This record gives sequence, structure tokens and C-alpha cells, in this order.
Amino acid sequence: MERRGNRLTAHHYGLLWLGGIATVLFVAPLAASGCSDDSEPWTPAEGGSGAGSSTSSGTGASSSTSTSGSGGNTTGGETNPTCDPGTSAGDVQAPEFVMNLSGQTSWFASPVMRDLDGDGNRELIAAYYSVFVFDSDGNLLDEADGGDGRVYAPHVVADIDNDGVVEIVYGNGEEVYSYGWVNGALQLESGWPVDTTTAGDSPEVRGMSAADLDGDGQIEIVVTTTQTSSTESGGAQVFVYSPDGSLYQPSGISWPAWPRYNNLTGPGGDADVNGYGHHGFGCYGLNVGVGNIDDDPELEILATYDNHHIQAFNHDGVAINSSDWFTNRSNDHSGERLTWGQFIRWTDPQVEEDHYHNHSGEWPHPSWTEWLQWTASPPNVVDMDGDGDNEVLGVPNIEMFEPYETQAYGIMVLEGAHGDGSRSAMRLPGWETLPRGLSPMTDDDWYPPSGVPAAATIDLQGDELPEVVISLNDGRMTAFDATGGELWHFDYTFGHALMYASEPIIADLNQDGSAEVLFSTFGDPDTTDSGHLVILAANGALLYDVPLPNPGHNGNGNGAPAAPAVADWDGDGDLEVFVQTFEHGLDVFTIPGSAENCLLWPTARGGPLRMGQPNEDPHLQ
Repeated sequence: MERRGNRLTAHHYGLLWLGGIATVLFVAPLAASGCSDDSEPWTPAEGGSGAGSSTSSGTGASSSTSTSGSGGNTTGGETNPTCDPGTSAGDVQAPEFVMNLSGQTSWFASPVMRDLDGDGNRELIAAYYSVFVFDSDGNLLDEADGGDGRVYAPHVVADIDNDGVVEIVYGNGEEVYSYGWVNGALQLESGWPVDTTTAGDSPEVRGMSAADLDGDGQIEIVVTTTQTSSTESGGAQVFVYSPDGSLYQPSGISWPAWPRYNNLTGPGGDADVNGYGHHGFGCYGLNVGVGNIDDDPELEILATYDNHHIQAFNHDGVAINSSDWFTNRSNDHSGERLTWGQFIRWTDPQVEEDHYHNHSGEWPHPSWTEWLQWTASPPNVVDMDGDGDNEVLGVPNIEMFEPYETQAYGIMVLEGAHGDGSRSAMRLPGWETLPRGLSPMTDDDWYPPSGVPAAATIDLQGDELPEVVISLNDGRMTAFDATGGELWHFDYTFGHALMYASEPIIADLNQDGSAEVLFSTFGDPDTTDSGHLVILAANGALLYDVPLPNPGHNGNGNGAPAAPAVADWDGDGDLEVFVQTFEHGLDVFTIPGSAENCLLWPTARGGPLRMGQPNEDPHLQ
């Protein structure tokens, strides 16, 4: 056991059998929180370590692919405008340090900026083990300390019940809290907290998204947990809550919609779906997204699991069938349909065709072919091919051998359940072969935690199709085009043997209409120089490498695991960048000459609803 103040936490293990194969899962414990002091001025590096040329993200400029620097970086693609420009004064200017805000140990809860009370001034909402609200002078206005654990997943900031009061919703341990901002202070909302304990086992909330699922003006909260108790015994991983804290229950159905999976039979039950039933196991890293992947007006929920499954749910909790091209091969249920989450995905499309369509050949096994694991795989909803229908993008780790070894992280794009559903869960044409990273960096003691492979999916190149910008835990930030081709990659290791990157954020930093890519780095707790703020042009060229000032020590890691956030905090027209660290609180920078003309992916998971696509509070005035 390890102690954080008076909060004891323990290591947890789970064991899952899949066709006679045992999976041992380790869940990292909570550990000591950090704190910080005010920092001294410093000078950022421009076009720094291991990079190619430091070029402006200039309108209409293009760059052919080239390799330079010790990191083997490449640039490529275009830097055409992707949104309306402002009044540009030229190149992106160097970040200037503004202040440091004391905090606790950060995990993956990226900050959010919001005018909470409508007075024209924005507040900063930062989540660690507690949730802190700061004014634009850096003064702490209030703190929510509900819960005995950490805030792992990015928190939601929105007026979820459309009553004019902005709520801050977060997961802490097994509980979910909702605080409203009332009279300049945080007030626990009636009906909250709620507890995700099932089957007598208290998990940790590791994923959160929010959206108005049914179009009634109320925003539902979706969470995923690390629950490992069996579905048969009542263990459930996916919960949906209404704004009053009750489980979301759409009208007109006879079954309890949530949580999932349940152990019920019949309509709305999971125990006998397609004969085989559903079986869930642990969602460990931001494993939820929300969006429309069929032709009805309601939104769907995507969840990824640590038993090799990705599932798509309707808002009423019923799982969506995959294409009838996929059928069950087992003797007991031969020929039965399969929902998205009733079968393991394999890297090789031929293996899937032989096994799930032709029912022929040797049964696949990771001893001879790669399978996909979705332990920490945030799903995105995005129209990759521009046909008006959304796809689902996920980033599983690709495993092989016994015991399982992650070979790389790959990107899988699956079609939604549009039309007659005949393409549901099929690989999008052109994405049959998964783009993949290099062999991932590994650590033998779980500190720091591995990076969560969360993608930003936006039009970065000005081609009216989305690009995918992501770190595949291989020491690189990489951009792929809408067909899966690599545009560029940037080596962010800065000479370290172990380094991870945050989810990237995307914003125009010099008002030329071409967006830049920003991310932070983190590494071994025994180092003090792993934390960087990195800014790249749309073509992957390094603009600035900013070592974080005055780093400290923390047993969980060094640097900044949460995605940065970007917004105009103080109302002066320039953007601030917020970088939240393991060991020295939160650093605030400003970018002279920037503006809010183009914030494409301003915080983790695309916005304050954390949907896995660009999003904002629909009630924002």
C-alpha cells in the first residue's frame, strides 16, 4: 500500500479468461500529491532539440517530407488556412511565462476555461485530487474536495440541466460529483454524488463524456469504470446519469437502460443477446466517446474494454449489431449475429474474414497472429471520408505472443450503423490495414503511467477532411491524413529513454488561419527535465520547445500528463496555454499576437463535454 496524506490506496489485480487464455491486469495505485511554488522567469527554446527547421505556420505554405535532426523528424503536408484568420502580425511568437498555480498531482484531467457566473470574466477549472477554481489573476476562488481519490478522467464543465447554473462534473474514485457555481462558490448539486459500485466491488471512474443524448435540452453524463467483477455477478462498467443524478432512463422502454452490461434476459437484457450475451471487463483510460453513428437523431455511446472489445450503444442501453457479414463461429451459436462488442478484433483483416465470415481455417490465437486490445483507448466520432456519415476511430494496442506483448499502437476506423446497417463495424475502405506506431516505450514499475493514446481529429491541413494527430506511445507525435497515410512525425523524447506525450490540442496561435499543434511531455519520476510544452506547425515543423520552469519531484512522474488547454483567460485578446503537471502545479503561458479566431481542439477530448469530437456546451451564451 501507498499513502497519500491520510488516504490509503492499494494495488488491484484482475484476471480474465478468454478461450483458455489468462489476462493479468495491473491497475496503478494513487500516490503522493505534489505542490508548487512561484516560478522565476525563463527563456524558451525556439526551433530546439532534435527538430527540423523552425518555420512559420504561414498561410498557403507547403512542405515536402524531409528528415532532419537526431530525432529523425519529418515534415509534410500543407499549412493552408483551416478557419477564418484574424489580424496576423506574422510568425507565431514565443510563449511567455505568466504564473504558476499551486496544485496537487495531475493525471489526465485537462483544464477548462469558462465564465461560470456570466460576469464577463472567465474562470479556470483545474482537477487533481480536488477541483480548483481560479480567477484570471490566479486567485483561488473555491475548491471541491468531494471524494477520497484522484480525478483521473477529464472533467465536464457545462450547464447540464439548462437552468443557468454551470456545473462541474468529475469522477473521484468510484463516485461521480456534480457541483454548481452559485454566488461565487461551488455548491454540491442535489442528487450527487452517485456511486458506480456494482457486484460489491468499488472501481475507479476513468472515463467521462457528456452530451444531450435524446435532444431534450438536458445533458447526460456518461462514465466508464475499472470494474472487473463479472457481468454475470452484476459487474458493470458503463453508466449514464441524468442531470439530477438519477440513472438515465429514456421514456417508452420496458427495461432498465443503464448501467451496462446487465445480467438480464429478454428485451434490453445483455445476458442472452444474440444467444452468446455480453461480457465486460475494465475500462482503464478515457474509454468513452459520444456521437451520432447511425441515421436516427439520438446520439450513440462508444466504450472500449480491457477484454479486446469495442462496443456501440444506443442511448437506451441496447448494443448495436455489427454488419451481418460478421457471425458467430462457435458451435453453440453458429451463424448468430454479433454486436460490436461481442467479438475480438484482429489486426489482419484476412483473419477476421476467415474467422467471422467464412468460418474457416485455424482459430486465431495471439501466439501466431496479432489481436487488438482496448485497455486505454479513447474512441472518437468523426466523418473521415467526408460523405456525411460518421465513423468511429479507436487506438488499440496491438498484442502478440504469450505472455502478451504490445507490438505497437494502431489506429482502427470502423463504419457506423448507417442505412441498413450492412457496413456497421466494418473497416472503412482505405483503412483495412491499420496505421501503427513504432514499438512503444515501456516501464517496468508503472511510474510514470503510459500515455493515453487520445487523438485529435480535425482538419489540420485545410483539405476539408480530418487529419488524425496522436502520440502512439512511441516517442513521437504523428499526423495521419484521412486515408491513414503518415503526413509527419516529431520525436519528443529530447534524449530521454522514457518519454510520453499528452493528447494534442489544436489552435491557431498567430491568427493566420492555419492551426498549430500543442502538447506536453512527461517521463520518469527520477528525472526533473521531462516536462516540455511543444508547439508544432501544421506541417509538423517545430516552432517552440519550452522546458517547463522550476520542476519538482513526484513519485508518479515528471512533467505534464494531461492535455494542455488554450483560451483567452484574462480578456486581453491573447491566448493563454495551461499546462498541468505531476509535480509542480499548473504553469500558465501567454502567446502574444494570438486570438480565439480558431480553437479547433482546445482541451482534452475536443472540448468541455469530452465527447471525442469538437464540442462545447450547447447552453453557452
